[in-house]
Amino acid sequence: MKYQRFIWSIFLLLVLSTTTGYGAQSMTLEIEPSKIVLELAKDEGQSYRVWHTTSPMKVIVDSPINPLGPSQEVKVQDVALKVVRWSDLADGTFRLVLEFDYLLPAPVVTDLSDRIVVEVSKEYVQANEQLVTPGVRYGHQRRASSAGPNIVNYLKVDTLNPRIELKLVLAQDTVLGRELVSSMARRSQAVAAVNGAFFAQDGRPLGLFAIDGELISEPYARRTALGLGPDLALIEAVGFQGKVRLSGGEEFPITGINRLRMQDDLILYTRRYGDTTRTNIYGWDVVVIDGIVVEIGQGNTVIPAEGFVLSGHGAARDFLAALDVGDEITVEYALEPDWFALGVEQIIGGGPRLLRDGAIDITGEVELFQSDILVGRAPRTAIGFTADHKLLLVTVNGRQPGISVGMTLTELAELMLELGAVNAMNLDGGGSTTMVIRNRVLNLPSDGIERPVSNAIVVIAHESRR
Repeated sequence: MKYQRFIWSIFLLLVLSTTTGYGAQSMTLEIEPSKIVLELAKDEGQSYRVWHTTSPMKVIVDSPINPLGPSQEVKVQDVALKVVRWSDLADGTFRLVLEFDYLLPAPVVTDLSDRIVVEVSKEYVQANEQLVTPGVRYGHQRRASSAGPNIVNYLKVDTLNPRIELKLVLAQDTVLGRELVSSMARRSQAVAAVNGAFFAQDGRPLGLFAIDGELISEPYARRTALGLGPDLALIEAVGFQGKVRLSGGEEFPITGINRLRMQDDLILYTRRYGDTTRTNIYGWDVVVIDGIVVEIGQGNTVIPAEGFVLSGHGAARDFLAALDVGDEITVEYALEPDWFALGVEQIIGGGPRLLRDGAIDITGEVELFQSDILVGRAPRTAIGFTADHKLLLVTVNGRQPGISVGMTLTELAELMLELGAVNAMNLDGGGSTTMVIRNRVLNLPSDGIERPVSNAIVVIAHESRR
């Protein structure tokens, strides 16, 4: 960064320094990652007036004497500063303008005997926080760094408040669905909501998902998940083990729950997936109710409301093909660690992890995330917990130059620390990032409109229900 500052300073000094009839007068403009520093030399008795506008952001320097000569405009390659220009006004006075791409703090002016120094910081945080309902607070930040501006929205939820309930909602109450976060919030009578887990094109959550103790989809790559229960909140990597056992003792591992059956898979389908399994004819389907095989099919089998379907391909098909109607069957599965045994009821997979016990710990490579999640800046959604049992739901706008550029995962982790989180994880972001409070979308979705997503985390204030 020092090298970059040195080059900019020398370049701009060559471009913007000049000599007038009033003596040696020069301007130096230094562009640093954190600030812009303008210096204008002055002769004895010379004065400058510095003022600024906010929409658009401009820093303006007026003087009765022109220290720089003929009018000129210089375009600047910087994230904040766009143009430097100067000219003589109609009344004969001189004006220098620094034009910025977005709002920054007011300039700090130091008037010395031989020069004037104008400093504009490119790093700032303007924040406010307000009550939504007892137990829920909403915060809004306009902030900027050397990368550009960002808009942050967050919810701070008191998990110990008995009136507040945190729930997970599936789009259209089914695995293969997509719905606006605002719609899920409205039909849940929620006071607030954010988007949740990553999802496939068909709407299926990608990774661990459970509602009210019902496992809806299995983990992927032991990715980080959030678990909620009465007086319990966990953020940890979670695995899965499941198996089918026949009456004769034969066993076969369950490889998935409520997802597309692939080669050699044994998938368990519940009614959350829909009315049928949508499987093809190259496997074997077994319908089970109360531990008894009641029907055998081969493709697109109806899923009973009071039971489930096991569907196998390859070796799993051969295993299921040994069954007849009336045979007994046992299905066992557990999470690792066994969150259900601990009393966890709501589980949402996400990742990578951002914070562990108050320190940044980004587990993206271990959890097999691709570069589109790990690299670069984007709109982000995150969740975390503070030491005093507050849940933080955070969104960062992105992909909007001059308004909000988004954050890297490291920047997101630093933000969560700043907001007080000790443990935190990333959720689905990009165009999915959405925050809703009282049926109003408060962030700026990067798609330009709210995107239908697979699931949401909702905050219900029971005293507000009618």
